[in-house]
Amino acid sequence: MLAVTSQSSLTFAISEIRCERNQCTLQSVDCSYQVAWSINPHMRIGAVNWRHARAQHQAYRRALLEAGAELISLPFVHGAYDSVFAKDNALLHSQRGRMRALLASPVHGERQQEQRARARVLDTLGFEVFSPPSAHFEGGDLAMLPQASGALLGYGQRSSARAAMMLEVFLDAPVTPLELRDPHLYHLDTALHVLSDGTVLVCEEAFTPEALRTLARTEGVNRVLRVPYEEALVFGLNLVEVGNTVLVGARAPRVMSLLRALGRRPVEVRLDQFHLAGGSAACLVSRIHHAGRVATSDTTAMRSTFA
Repeated sequence: MLAVTSQSSLTFAISEIRCERNQCTLQSVDCSYQVAWSINPHMRIGAVNWRHARAQHQAYRRALLEAGAELISLPFVHGAYDSVFAKDNALLHSQRGRMRALLASPVHGERQQEQRARARVLDTLGFEVFSPPSAHFEGGDLAMLPQASGALLGYGQRSSARAAMMLEVFLDAPVTPLELRDPHLYHLDTALHVLSDGTVLVCEEAFTPEALRTLARTEGVNRVLRVPYEEALVFGLNLVEVGNTVLVGARAPRVMSLLRALGRRPVEVRLDQFHLAGGSAACLVSRIHHAGRVATSDTTAMRSTFA
């Protein structure tokens, strides 16, 4: 496995969706993506059509590459079916050529089982791996603001507001907690998307009134545009921005219209086989975020022995 050397702001980690035959001697039913448990309201045990899921994932990879993304492949974690949702495992960050990964601390045991394997892989790829926060944190609950000037943290479902302090140390930037209140929109990236110009597309029903007020006055947020609850519920806000292209993993007419009005090029990619597990386009990739300034925080104590 080659170390990551790319410094492109369009670099994403993406998981394979089955074990490689030459790397897994077990070759059982546990070797591929499926829904075998229920840890969010969207999950339907046994509902995934493997052939359709594989075709959709391949088409999604092609769409990312055509948009100009660079992809780093992560191996599927045997028996950890949700490991396909690469964003949740770790926050990936680059600062002056230094590649770093802050491990997540998932709520559910079903997600915890993939962490050790992913930590080892990230270490092999050349990332400096940092121990997870003592408070619960999952990658799907973090949204970076323009130029990495700060970040938003969703809490109340899968992550804790207390994780903000450690995230601020790791990013050397302010982190603003926003309380999520709808179990169907359990990660921040299902309820909100921050575009590179500071425009925020948001499902207001997903947040407490205080969270919406906090969002509106957060530095780096230039404007807030409302998206209907119905479109958020089908993962219409679980977006990936690659340059001027925005990949949308669901049928979301209002989202598509807003993106076009903002000068973006929305591209719909079908990912309904992954909706059955509670994820879509944004969940399937982990962007390597680039720091907007020179770090001043000391992260020495955070280095991981996890790997």
